[in-house]
Amino acid sequence: MQMTEAVMIIMVTGMTFGVPLMGLTLRFALKPVIETWLRVREVQARGQVSAGELEGLRARVAHLEHMLDRHGMLEHPVTRGTPEPRELPEHLAPMVRVDRERV
Repeated sequence: MQMTEAVMIIMVTGMTFGVPLMGLTLRFALKPVIETWLRVREVQARGQVSAGELEGLRARVAHLEHMLDRHGMLEHPVTRGTPEPRELPEHLAPMVRVDRERV
């Protein structure tokens, strides 16, 4: 067997098995990156939030702020249009005021 025959056998064997293995490796390595990129593009294509959704979200946040303020759990009370705080029922009143950890 000559040197050129040995090189050709190694090259053909490498291409026969190496190229598919390299392709599978790249596919599994790049698949999560490409899927993430496609999802980002999809979200960007949707555009901004519609006015109705935005108003709904504002109403929900205002309600949550009101409930937190009502139970004394809001750090900075909301002053715009909130009713005067009423006393909490005894079973809802905290016994000891504990500073909560921020998450």
